[in-house]
Amino acid sequence: MTAVALEGLVNQTSAEAYVDLATLNHDQLALAGRPYTELRLPRGNDRGLRVLFEKYQDRVKEMIVYDPAKDWTWYLAVMAAAQQNGIPVTETNAALLKAEFGWKGTTEDFRNRWFNRIQAYNWAITNLLPNCSKKVVFTVKYGYPVFDYVVATKGFVFWLDPDKDPMQKTELEKIYHMGGYGVGTSLMGYAGDSANITANKYGIGYVVSDWYANGSFWSSFPNKTYKQPTRGRAVTAVPGKVYVAINWSDGDNVQIDQIGTFVLWQDAARGSVPTATTMSPTLQELNPPLLDWYYTHMTTNDELMAGPGGVQFIYGKNFNDSLFPAWCKLNREWIADAGFSSACLWHTDYPSQKYTTYTALCGLAGIFKGGSDVTNRYEGSTPILAEGGAVWSEAELYERLAGTKISDKAPVFVGVKCIVGNFVKGDDGFARVQRAVARVNAAYPGRFVFMLPKDLFATFRKYYHLPDNP
Repeated sequence: MTAVALEGLVNQTSAEAYVDLATLNHDQLALAGRPYTELRLPRGNDRGLRVLFEKYQDRVKEMIVYDPAKDWTWYLAVMAAAQQNGIPVTETNAALLKAEFGWKGTTEDFRNRWFNRIQAYNWAITNLLPNCSKKVVFTVKYGYPVFDYVVATKGFVFWLDPDKDPMQKTELEKIYHMGGYGVGTSLMGYAGDSANITANKYGIGYVVSDWYANGSFWSSFPNKTYKQPTRGRAVTAVPGKVYVAINWSDGDNVQIDQIGTFVLWQDAARGSVPTATTMSPTLQELNPPLLDWYYTHMTTNDELMAGPGGVQFIYGKNFNDSLFPAWCKLNREWIADAGFSSACLWHTDYPSQKYTTYTALCGLAGIFKGGSDVTNRYEGSTPILAEGGAVWSEAELYERLAGTKISDKAPVFVGVKCIVGNFVKGDDGFARVQRAVARVNAAYPGRFVFMLPKDLFATFRKYYHLPDNP
C-alpha cells in the first residue's frame, strides 16, 4: 500500500511510475505505447516498495506513520502525505527504508493522535479537506489499488459505516457538506448503495473503482472524444417476432472495464451474435488508451453503451432535485463525447419529474430502464425499453428468451442484461451467449431477431412512427 501511495505521489507531477500488481496490469501497459524500464527487484521482503523508493526517494520529504489496526490513521496519513510530498508508512517500513537508504527527511506519527475515527475525521475536515480536490472524493477500504489515484488527485478519502452507526452517518454528511462538492464531483472507490444515496443529495455521483489500478498513470493521457462507427439501422418489425438486444452489465464500474470486460473481449466468439457492452464514459479522462483499445477492436456486432445513469451511477429518486437538471446536461455531454447513443436508467420512478427531465435532456437514441414498474413506452421521442432483469448464466439466458411471450398483434421488443461477474467463466462469455442463441433459434425457428441496442431502438422508432435518432 505504501508503494501504491508512492506511485501516486510521483505521478502528481508527471506519469513516471507504474506498479505492476497483476499480470493483466502488465499486459495492459502495452496499450500506453510508451517505452519503459522495468525496475529490477532486489532480494528480501517488500521488494517493490524498496526498489520504487530507491528510485524516487528524493521526491519524499516526509514519512507519516500509521497503525494498520486503526484504519483511520491510514486514511489521514494518505491525505496528509499527498499534500506534503510524503508517504504513509508502518513503523516497520519506515525503519527499513531509513536504514537501507539513509533517508533523512522528517517523520510524523499519526498512530495515537486520535481516540477513534470520528475524532480523526473531524480533525481531517478542518485540517485536510480544505486542500483536497473538489472534483473527486473517495470511499474505499484499505488494501485496494485505487489509492494511487487518491494520492495523485489529492482527494479526500474515508471509510465510514453509516448503516450501522448514526455518528458515522453524521460524519459522512459533514464531509459531503463541507467539501465544496457538487455536480461533476465523482465518488470513487466503493462502499455499497448507502454511500451513493447520501452522495446524491449533494450532487455527487458514483464512479465505482476500488479495484481500478494505476489510475494516476492512465489519467495522464490527453482526454479524447469518440464516435461509434454507424447509427442505428431499422428493420420492419412484424407481429409474432421478438426483437432482442443483449448487453453486458457493470460497465459503469471502471474496474470492470479495466479487468472483467477486457478479459471478456478476448473471446474468439465475440462478433458472432450482436451484443452490447456497457462502459463508463469517464474513461475519456480516466483511461483513454483503454477506450481506444475497445474502439479499435470492435466488430460490426459490437456496440458500446453507457451503464446505469451514464457518466455516473446515480439513484435518480435520491438525487438533489435542484441539481438534477444540471447533472442531466453534464451527463449528456459525457455520453455524447464517449460516442454512446444508448444508456441504462435505474432507481428513477415513473412517472416522476426526474424521469421526464432525464428523458428530455439525455439526447439518447434509447434507454433501457431497470425496475419492476417498466413497460415499453416512449417519452417524447425517446424509446424506453424494459432492461429485462439480470441473467446470471447461459442456461438462464436460454430460459429467459424461450419464455418470452409473443403476440400475433404486435412485435415484441426485449432487452436482456447478462451479468459479467457471474455469467462469464474466464474469457468465454460471448461463446456462452452464442450457444444460448443457437439453442433458442433451433427450438423456435424464425421467432427471434437479435440486434444491437442502436438497431433495436431504431426499429422501435420506425414501428411507432417516431422521429429519427436525435
